[in-house]
Amino acid sequence: MNRRPSISSSSSDLTLPRSVVLAKTSRIFDLEAYVSRYAKQSETRLQRLIFIAASAGDAVEKLSMKNDHECLTVAAVDAGCTEEDLLCLLRLCRAGYEMARNELMETHNVSRYRQLFCKVPTMMHSNSGAGDSASGEFQLQRKVESLAVASTTGNSMTSPETTTPVGDAVGESIGQQQNVMRHFKFHRIECDEEWMNRVEQENSIKMEVLESRLNTAKSRLNKESIRSSYLEFGDFYKSKGMLRESRMCHLRSREYCSTPKQNGQMCLSVIELGINLKNFTEVKSYVNKAENTGNLISSESLMVAKLRSASGIASMYNKSFGEAGKKFTRVPIELNSEYNTVISPEDITLYGSILSLASLSRSELQKNIVDSAMFKQRLELLPWMRDAIRHFTRAEYGDFMSILEKKKGSMYMDLHLSPHVDAIFHKIRDKCMIQYVMPFLTVKLETMGKMFGMDYDGIEDAVAKLIGEKKISGRINSQDKVLKANSEPNYRLESLWKAEELGSTYLSNLQSTLLRVSCLHAGIEVTGDSARRGRGCRRGRQPTFGIGQESFGESSEGE
Repeated sequence: MNRRPSISSSSSDLTLPRSVVLAKTSRIFDLEAYVSRYAKQSETRLQRLIFIAASAGDAVEKLSMKNDHECLTVAAVDAGCTEEDLLCLLRLCRAGYEMARNELMETHNVSRYRQLFCKVPTMMHSNSGAGDSASGEFQLQRKVESLAVASTTGNSMTSPETTTPVGDAVGESIGQQQNVMRHFKFHRIECDEEWMNRVEQENSIKMEVLESRLNTAKSRLNKESIRSSYLEFGDFYKSKGMLRESRMCHLRSREYCSTPKQNGQMCLSVIELGINLKNFTEVKSYVNKAENTGNLISSESLMVAKLRSASGIASMYNKSFGEAGKKFTRVPIELNSEYNTVISPEDITLYGSILSLASLSRSELQKNIVDSAMFKQRLELLPWMRDAIRHFTRAEYGDFMSILEKKKGSMYMDLHLSPHVDAIFHKIRDKCMIQYVMPFLTVKLETMGKMFGMDYDGIEDAVAKLIGEKKISGRINSQDKVLKANSEPNYRLESLWKAEELGSTYLSNLQSTLLRVSCLHAGIEVTGDSARRGRGCRRGRQPTFGIGQESFGESSEGE
């Protein structure tokens, strides 16, 4: 078969375990540079640090011996992991937890600090008057939010939507704490009880001041003061990790909003909290409310960009990859770091590119990415993605897949993208295989395997799966190790049909043109007046009714 030369790559990362990919990526992953994209003391920065640290810790446990966490298992060695990879993974885990601890101490987030770094849960005092448990066990403060902490597999986040009852919150909080405390042997961060007691007193005093301001504003019936007080309460709760209480305060401020801009800011706050809480149904709802709020979209230039980014994240979690990709590619270029409490400009580029590659057709990719002047500027933030898209458009699938596989570990460390990485990569690989075999009647599977970095058995299974899903019309000849198309298309007949269609179109256009020219030469024109519809007249003469074909023919012959 005649085709441009293939570029063979190493064994595909699709067959490597997640822990091995993370270990290889940890050698070049710059944690400080990564988290610097996000706003300091923001919830998304904290969640990303904890997620990366927990993912690295889980990977260390899977790759190392139980009694010696600096010694690799036989399976890890067979997968190509080295001791240097394991040490880099350990350092990444420690750095992530240490940076998370610093963030918690800067924001005085005692509840989350206790949840992550205290071995034994202690009594938490409630400022809202909640009663003690009848069983005498410790009562978690109802205002304390159970935030997302990496699960034991390191590739999913716990949803806080199921923690509304106090009893459920206690059980889940303990489970999350045990999950993180499994990594104590890696980070060795001791709980500072003295600091927690001091900060709890400061937080109690600040809460009393905020309650006093709110009561004063309510007594004076000042709408703007009440709204400001609720917003201050919401920001206070958010900094302390009490996201549900922060959400309720922002929702209560809605009653006291007097302008579309204030309503829009309230919607953005609820959307941000909804993303942090993984409540994407609410995110979608408030995106729609913000889009339908007066003249908000036309007056606020950055509002559209923020709403599209939030809606794209919600669509991605709902596995609507095509819809999410279109939303990210259409985010205006004006949005840079103005929304880095939720998403960074690099994230918008990554999500828009990888989701579009997985779900959109070539024509849609051409329209939304290649020919889009707006998204082309965003691709400058990720040069490797720009190169990958160039290889894809040129059908250089070996180079394309090689670039993506090198960056797969970084995608595993992304808070929002990590749960979908494997599914996205399989979609992209299947699309490349379909487009690779489409022009040919016969394809050698060994050559195709070299192109995609797979051995013969792997490429045969992948192609058989696509044939079973009716995405490829063909059959595999295992003896000759080739893939043959089911039917041979008659290119000669197709060319004749196209030529006949073009000839018919040309003849019809030519007849219409000759008719118009003949009318002009005969001095006949058709007016657009409804009262004279169907009438014709010669220029400079009285209108003549019923001009027939004979007179028209005589006129033409005279000409």
